[in-house]
Amino acid sequence: MLTGASTKTDVAINEWAIDDGVMRLRQWGTDMIRLLPAPPTDECTIGAAETCAVQLDDPSGRVSRVHAQLVRDRARWLLRDLGSKNGVRLDGARRTEAVLEPGVEIGIGGITLIAESGRSVALRAFLARALGWRSDRTDAVDHALRSIRMAAARRVALVLCGEGDLVPMANSIHRHALGDDRPFVVCDPRRRQGKATVRSAENYETGLAAVQAAAGGSLCVRSRRLPRDFAEVVTALRDPSSRVQLVVCARTPEDCESLLAAPIVVPSLAGRELELDRIIAEYAEDATRQLGTPRGGFPLVDRAWVRVHAASSLPEIEKATLRLVALRESRNLSNAAARLGMAPVSLSRWIGRRSLPMELTP
Repeated sequence: MLTGASTKTDVAINEWAIDDGVMRLRQWGTDMIRLLPAPPTDECTIGAAETCAVQLDDPSGRVSRVHAQLVRDRARWLLRDLGSKNGVRLDGARRTEAVLEPGVEIGIGGITLIAESGRSVALRAFLARALGWRSDRTDAVDHALRSIRMAAARRVALVLCGEGDLVPMANSIHRHALGDDRPFVVCDPRRRQGKATVRSAENYETGLAAVQAAAGGSLCVRSRRLPRDFAEVVTALRDPSSRVQLVVCARTPEDCESLLAAPIVVPSLAGRELELDRIIAEYAEDATRQLGTPRGGFPLVDRAWVRVHAASSLPEIEKATLRLVALRESRNLSNAAARLGMAPVSLSRWIGRRSLPMELTP
């Protein structure tokens, strides 16, 4: 027997890395939320009766008066069917008992509830920013959540469709679903191999090299710029030992029909004029957190500037808000560039002939 050797941790033992504690249940396609009790309360009932902590009003009449029970087991909630006539379903499969994980869909009668944690709520908020906040978009947001979780859990491709470059959005989804410590790698044969920078992700020209670099994380490709060895990539990802999430960015769902995936379709900003200020404000909040600057460091004049000069796509808004926050905080192009991790000449080129909403010192 070997001695002195330690067992290495598999960095992707749990591909769906959103594993913080479930704190609430939300009804599918709505903002109707049922908060779960906080300690020291360790159990609650679900059903149609008024005495249930989670009372459900099911028009189909298939929810029993006391249908199921939730019992806290340390940091997890255990769901138990209480002998109901129509049972309990988790992700479509009937179960008598199961541990609740963030994102799991609980079917009780004609109602579907989604188990949510702090991190899954943050992912949903990001998807709502990308897909829309209108009431007719809530269903699309929940379908997107399902696609992301199923892709990670079942190791199938995640497909994003829409105008412009969707790689930055793929990277954001990766950070929310898998975490900052997992690699995010792009394979684009039209670009040179290079490490990640503040402006772009790590890139490889060949697919198999990218698969190796993305172990434990995500590999992102563009459907119209696939590497020549993409067939070998698909074969490698089918291996049971593979621990790589494939993300495909396409213009239309038809571009990826062969992948048999439910795509996330990102709408154009052209039809979201009334939501544009909120989109810019949320990216500005992200920028202040990322750079560690005081809140309120993104005044209305900056928002108006982004609307005019940098609001053609979500990635463009994200880039502009981050750079404006750095410039306003630093008041100096060189210091702002250093804060952003980029060369001053690159930041100067981005500014170009635009008139900035603040004064800069040399």
